[in-house]
Amino acid sequence: MEIKIAKAAGFCMGVRRAVEMALDAAHSTGETVYTYGPLIHNPQELDRLRAEGIVPLGEDQPVPNATVIVRAHGVTPQTAEKLRREASLLIDATCPKVEKIHEKIVEYVKKGYRVVIAGDADHPEVAGLLGYAGEDALVVQSPEEIDSLPPMKKAVLVAQTTQDEENYKLIRERFLERYEEGEALSTICLATHKRQEDVRRLTSEVEGIIVIGGQNSANTRRLYEIAVSSGVKAWHIETARDLPFDELRGLKKIGLTAGASTPLWVIKEVREALENC
Repeated sequence: MEIKIAKAAGFCMGVRRAVEMALDAAHSTGETVYTYGPLIHNPQELDRLRAEGIVPLGEDQPVPNATVIVRAHGVTPQTAEKLRREASLLIDATCPKVEKIHEKIVEYVKKGYRVVIAGDADHPEVAGLLGYAGEDALVVQSPEEIDSLPPMKKAVLVAQTTQDEENYKLIRERFLERYEEGEALSTICLATHKRQEDVRRLTSEVEGIIVIGGQNSANTRRLYEIAVSSGVKAWHIETARDLPFDELRGLKKIGLTAGASTPLWVIKEVREALENC
């Protein structure tokens, strides 16, 4: 079996930065540090971080008088202010690319624009964007939903950084058709672009694609959906234990990719298991 590994697989810059900041904080203080929500959407890496003294804090739990880290997805301005008041130290690990969207949203809101966000309404990044966009902001997930939006004189469209590029392109076209004076910003990050581009390329070179990442990882799920839509066989797994060996036997070329929250050590374990099957 030949294994083709996507060039862009595993931690993106924002996730790597957040993990390194959390580890630095835990090692420098020698005490438990907390992340506001799971630092990343990967249960295996969260278990490893927990062993290093980095513990996720539920959003409904009291904020401890300890070091608290804002994850790469970011938080609302209101939540950030609460954490500054109640934590002994707040470390902001919001991805710089997400921060740039926050800044753009604030800029457009000051100019009187209503914000439309293309993304998953229940995703923490989108929750953070909504905090900057204001109460009249809107969230859409498909081009068809643009038709049900209210009339708006000044509207601006942004995307969750991990949105499917093809879907956002369609949303953007529909948005600009409906709101002739509207503006649509390019806010999908380069790491997302590279991963999605790699998967689309791999589908023409292999008989099946394995996508590694947490089941609750939005960007991993999108990679899997892209692979499925191409017509090749595809599997979304979290670890080597999830590999469907019976289904893989007989395939000559397998593609391997991973979401932005998947650590290198998990990818390595899956690759080695495939090589030995």
